[in-house]
Amino acid sequence: MKKSYLFTLITLLAFISSCKKDTSIGADILPTDDLLNLKFSDTFTLNVKTLEDTFLRTDKLAKNYLGVINDPVFGLQKSSIVFELDRPSTVLDDTLGPFTLDSVVLLLKYNSIYGDSTVAQSFEVSTINNKIDENIAYYSNNSAFPAGSSIGTLSSYTFQPSNKVIMSRTDTVGTASIMRIPLNASIGTTILNLGQNTLRDSTLFKNAFPGLRIENASNAGKCMAEMDLGSGNSSMVIYYKDKHNNQKEMRLFTSIYRVKNGSLVATPNGINLFSNTLSAAVQNVINSGQVSDSINYILGQGGTTVKISLPTVLNQGNIAVNKAELVVTQITPNSIKEFETPNFILLLKRNASGYLDILNSSDGIGLIDSTGIDNFGNTISRYKINISKYIQNVSRGMEANTDLYIATYRSGGIDGTVNSLNATINSNTINFGYTPYRVTIAGPNYADSRYKMKLNLTYTVIE
Repeated sequence: MKKSYLFTLITLLAFISSCKKDTSIGADILPTDDLLNLKFSDTFTLNVKTLEDTFLRTDKLAKNYLGVINDPVFGLQKSSIVFELDRPSTVLDDTLGPFTLDSVVLLLKYNSIYGDSTVAQSFEVSTINNKIDENIAYYSNNSAFPAGSSIGTLSSYTFQPSNKVIMSRTDTVGTASIMRIPLNASIGTTILNLGQNTLRDSTLFKNAFPGLRIENASNAGKCMAEMDLGSGNSSMVIYYKDKHNNQKEMRLFTSIYRVKNGSLVATPNGINLFSNTLSAAVQNVINSGQVSDSINYILGQGGTTVKISLPTVLNQGNIAVNKAELVVTQITPNSIKEFETPNFILLLKRNASGYLDILNSSDGIGLIDSTGIDNFGNTISRYKINISKYIQNVSRGMEANTDLYIATYRSGGIDGTVNSLNATINSNTINFGYTPYRVTIAGPNYADSRYKMKLNLTYTVIE
């Protein structure tokens, strides 16, 4: 990620709009005997630059994305998963030998789909040879778990949430939103042959069978699904007959049950792996050398972010900020299903540890404010991000006026060491996931003035 860019100083140009004392944000610092408070409104031009994003910490996530999106605007993006399986939930004394293997399947619950799910994808399941250490932090660009032996494929698959999948021999109803992948019978034989001691001991089992990797078998596809490894419906199931020819099944869950704080808790032990090959158009904007781009690109999952350099706020300590609002407009081709409009975007800042995080003042959450259609038939979504407290702190010298970043999730640090997916905003928990949002936003130099990014500031001067 490029770290050095010119910082623009823009002189405050204002006009008088009111002489009445305000009771909004910042009014608490106005002197009670001041009769000459002048209220100003200004619109500021910003420096806005698209940057390549860093890799992210993606271990121990209950929700993992799987699939490929390849679109003409952003390029190729791929999400794969490596994960550990728990030892079998049931190991019966009299069924481990001799036995007859029937079939093996991998069942994965998915919650939602991003992109065009009508385009088929092909997936491959492989073993991994290295153990996933639950005490180590892993990142989205990890290369320590390459695919080993292929044990199953699923060709020309489309995610169809309404379809129901049979989950066991006794299941007559089925469960919706389940991805079912037939695996080679040999993997079931290998696991059953590990013996009772290994199958009953989590450590021994993990040493003998480190886990699986699942990924798109090619680069063809236009959607990703949010896979739920924390679901009780996600597991490998081995169907076999015991020595009495009785039908049995052994289930290995994708969540590992451990005792935490006196309770038995199911925790996935896996890593979401992300990779992308940006389109020439996006890469050219990143490499342009310009300090401000007319069109900017936000790609989730460690793709791109957008850096904003705010203008210098004058009269430090002498203004009460009534309202500061960053207006961001997304320009989305409505003919492309992969460009789903996010419900919110985030304005982030590097904290003392160098990690991109929410603003200290709890500003920075931009919900969709309005939508419309431009002259070319493109869907327009506008976000208004309130940063009044932040600007007030900057004006009073309580916070440094440094670069901010637009993203769709709380990002990892400059070295990839942290990525917090949840935050508490005004006592409400907002979940920030790794959704592969693809957001094209207008910069301050955009040709259509209606959609230019800008900072609207209303403040009162303290005389």
